[in-house]
Amino acid sequence: MQQNPGNAFFCNFSDILCDAPGYFDLRGYQDDRRVLRNPHKGWYWHYIDNGYARSAYRAEHDPDDLLLDFPGLNHLYLRFDWSDIEKEEGSFDWSYIDEIFEKWGSAGYRFSFRPCTYEGGAALAYATPKWVFDAGAKFQSFGGAVEPDYGDAIYLAKLEAFMAEFGRKYNGHPLVETVDIGTYGTWGEGHTYRGSDKAWPLWVMKRHIDLHVKYFPDTVLLLNDDMINHRSAYPNEENIELMEYAINKRIGLRDDSVCVASYAARFGYSTLRTPFMFDHFHPVAPVDLEFEHYKSIADDVLKQGFPFLDAMLRTHCTFAGFHGYPRPWLDKYPDLTEYCANRLGYWYFLESATLPTMKIGCGNRVELRLSNRGFSKAYWPYAAKIRLAGEGIVKDFSLPIDNRRWEPGDIRESFYIRPESVKPGQYNVQFGLFEGERSIELGMKKENEIDGFYHIGHIKLED
Repeated sequence: MQQNPGNAFFCNFSDILCDAPGYFDLRGYQDDRRVLRNPHKGWYWHYIDNGYARSAYRAEHDPDDLLLDFPGLNHLYLRFDWSDIEKEEGSFDWSYIDEIFEKWGSAGYRFSFRPCTYEGGAALAYATPKWVFDAGAKFQSFGGAVEPDYGDAIYLAKLEAFMAEFGRKYNGHPLVETVDIGTYGTWGEGHTYRGSDKAWPLWVMKRHIDLHVKYFPDTVLLLNDDMINHRSAYPNEENIELMEYAINKRIGLRDDSVCVASYAARFGYSTLRTPFMFDHFHPVAPVDLEFEHYKSIADDVLKQGFPFLDAMLRTHCTFAGFHGYPRPWLDKYPDLTEYCANRLGYWYFLESATLPTMKIGCGNRVELRLSNRGFSKAYWPYAAKIRLAGEGIVKDFSLPIDNRRWEPGDIRESFYIRPESVKPGQYNVQFGLFEGERSIELGMKKENEIDGFYHIGHIKLED
């Protein structure tokens, strides 16, 4: 052991744990305190929170505050109404969405969508445009709120034309994380509370799923758990069929009711209504949890955020969001926010590596041990690379690794690299994960990273 200037002791783990040549213990380089900024995971803010006209939380926002200090804030959630976009049939106005993309996208944020067709209140009476009903689509009115018949042929034909345009503009867009299947139910949540309180037949559920699948084939889609939970009047076999229908299309799952008081009173500590459902969805696609309007939540429900954390753990959560302006939230819950920032989704560490003395022109076996300390695996593929850096020489090798297989826990990978067109000598071996030109940050010390690659060790390269 060596004593450092601060009188703490630094232990060379490789000397203690393994004397085998070429073994490198990398735990001394790990950093689990720094908050990373990685794609396709983390917190989000309900920026459009049920239609353009409901501006409660946007109105509180300082327009100059881009929230760049918010740990792990990944995207803005845009929950708009069909009538916000297509006020007249065939005339689509995306200008407000475009403004949001321009301002917040340039600050490094992504976005997710939910298109709604019923809001459950007279203040937003026509979430589905009035001209749809003027054309003959069936509806019911509840206290001034106009709820469509979700299986009506005219309604579905007009809705499909809108979804086609929506998909044309945003399917596969590099700044779009997910799209909710939100065209069915109150607030797009898959139930009809504050409306007919009726569950539509199975074919209607499938039709709304199919509209999203058809026009967003290159975008991750999420199903609300209440599209299934609200169907208690139907046979359980039908509900299982609906769940399997979505899973087979690789659709993820979200719950909009974490720490809602009525759920907290009726269900377990996590407040989740059907936690088992997430066991079936998270192996194929991400889980998204939405927290209650935090201004109105009682302390005996909030419990300092522990039920919300428990729900994230139970569901293997990738994205988590809340109703409210993020600055007061961050001021009130800084520790919870920071703790979850890295753990939502994936969180990768290098643990150790075994590197032989390498031969030029030969296949040389390399072993890596990593860990994923996040709540979930990743659902987006990243390119894994090994770099050999010597005197005036840098050589990169693409690895046959699929990070989407890396579940939480220990990870072991072995592969061969064949150095060619290089000189013998000493080389620094580095490892990196990339999405295009963007590097994926690992839970390692920043000084151990160069151009997105993380130092593993030095090896000798021989003829």
